[in-house]
Amino acid sequence: MKHADLPVGSLDVLTSQAARTWPNRAALRTGSSVVTFAELDRAVSRLAFGLRQALGGDGLTVAVAALPGLDFPTAFYAVVRSGNVAAPVDPRLPADELADFLAVTKTRAVILGRAMYERVRPVLGAELELVLLLDAPAEPGVLTCAELATAGALLVEPRDRDEREPAAILSGLVTHQALKARAASVGLTPATVILNSAPVFDATQLCAGILGGATQLLSRDGSLERNATHLVTEQGLRAAS
Repeated sequence: MKHADLPVGSLDVLTSQAARTWPNRAALRTGSSVVTFAELDRAVSRLAFGLRQALGGDGLTVAVAALPGLDFPTAFYAVVRSGNVAAPVDPRLPADELADFLAVTKTRAVILGRAMYERVRPVLGAELELVLLLDAPAEPGVLTCAELATAGALLVEPRDRDEREPAAILSGLVTHQALKARAASVGLTPATVILNSAPVFDATQLCAGILGGATQLLSRDGSLERNATHLVTEQGLRAAS
């Protein structure tokens, strides 16, 4: 895909475009669950609404740490749609290294799984404006994504946002425009199925799948080669099954 053909606007235009183009196609699949592109985009808008209410939308850094699954894509794009900067973090990161990362990136909010929260809670300081859990709360007063996403949906037109602004912190700050271009360079299509058993979600691969209409099949049960990502056609997937 040429740069001129990329959708205009902030990175979350990818989920809204995919929802219009392939609303009922599976965006994400696990062994027991399927999320369509339309469902993903709605979930992104609902969580983005809650994040905007809690944090505002002024480009604050929000760390997102989750195993590859149904939670990370929603949280990642919701941070972007809320007007803030997503910073993916390896959920296996030791607490002291997480503390260093939060300090260097001036992170103002974190979105974590419960297991990681229990492990790193001592380093989550008062400078954080929001600590949000992906799953069941660990203690009273700690919100989950589901609880934050109940008030409404953030209806933002991605074309109104400056795509030259930062969207994410990967190996460094990456703009909306640059991350869309990275995704396009992968060249995925709706005929592609991504088989992912890696321990962390790769943001470029995630965006490439959404842009291309590919289905991302997520596995944690060891049925795929450990720590691997595979690209196959739908025909190849059926032949292998």
